Amino acid sequence: MTVDLSGAHVVDVHCHGFAVDQLLAQSEAGVIDRMTVMGMCFLSSTTADPALANEVWAMTDSTVFAMAARRWLARYLGCDEVEVGTVRRKRLLDDPTGYLSALLADESIVGLLVDDGFPAAPRIAAADLQQLVATPVHRVARLEPMIERACQASGSFSAVEESFRAEMDDAGDAVAYKTVIAYRTGLDVTDPDRDDVESAFRAWRESGWTESRQTSKAVRDHFLGVAYEIAARQGGRPIHIHSGAGDPDVVLAHVRPTNLGPLLARTSSHPTVLIHGGFPWIEDAAYLASIYPRAYLDLSLHLPWATVAADRAIETALGLVPGSKVLYGSDEASEPEVLWISARLGRSAITRVLQRSVDHDMLTTRQAIDIGHAVLAGNTQRLHGLAV
Repeated sequence: MTVDLSGAHVVDVHCHGFAVDQLLAQSEAGVIDRMTVMGMCFLSSTTADPALANEVWAMTDSTVFAMAARRWLARYLGCDEVEVGTVRRKRLLDDPTGYLSALLADESIVGLLVDDGFPAAPRIAAADLQQLVATPVHRVARLEPMIERACQASGSFSAVEESFRAEMDDAGDAVAYKTVIAYRTGLDVTDPDRDDVESAFRAWRESGWTESRQTSKAVRDHFLGVAYEIAARQGGRPIHIHSGAGDPDVVLAHVRPTNLGPLLARTSSHPTVLIHGGFPWIEDAAYLASIYPRAYLDLSLHLPWATVAADRAIETALGLVPGSKVLYGSDEASEPEVLWISARLGRSAITRVLQRSVDHDMLTTRQAIDIGHAVLAGNTQRLHGLAV
């Protein structure tokens, strides 16, 4: 028997919101450019040099992901490859919900967990996105905007902490929390004492909120600890942590997932999702998920942008980590078609890896199919308390 996941449901554990007016405001000619990992990171980074834009876009045609994406979309849209941007724009203008819902349905995508921290302005509400795509959308509330709002609105550190706690308590519609502390001060999260936190807070405020490991690290580390405390009180809502590299703004010297070891040890009873599977350090993240019972591994970034290397990442994850703790994700953050491309690429790669496991007598066909369904949807549904 062969492993067949062609009809398996997909629940994307990590993606980002979008609105039709934002999509239509972008050039139709650059749609594939914006889908590549370099193009996406170039647009999201605050440190990217705008003078390099043409050089970035010139690389699209030699990027494996872009070549596959353009061909697959042309086939789906029923047009020539050079017409993808134009035909796609017309579909969005004529019937955005019809186009987007059909796109998701084509790959059996039945749920999206959306990080509400990007785009930041305007923030895309889960209810609005759900109405647009006619598919269940679940909010993942990002912690950093809560911290920054609390700092700006309050005076003393005690007042700031009280404001932060109140906002977390009000996040009743969230199924999880997300932190991008890797972009702020790094993943080597400490457990600072109160005096050190208050001293760092004063230095951070006096610097005009200049971000650095010297000013804001102790404060951010403290608030992540508070977030775990509150999430536990709320019934154990998972904490999603951006692990590994991202766009050029990340604190690269401190983002390897092994930096999270001490934090995972302190919070071992609480579910933590290593978003992006430590990209590109999949072995490090898989190691952590293999030894900490409540640490989970998300495949986003490896899917879809590792393209021809996606099988290796999935083999590493499923080879080291219990299949019940590996979650499918796309990290779509530019164009909604990435949701579809990633599901298609991911489904194929997961199927190939599981088929090889059957061929090598590591799994039975039934076991392989069960793991495939769990990775694509079931694990995310179970962990976040969603209907199966």
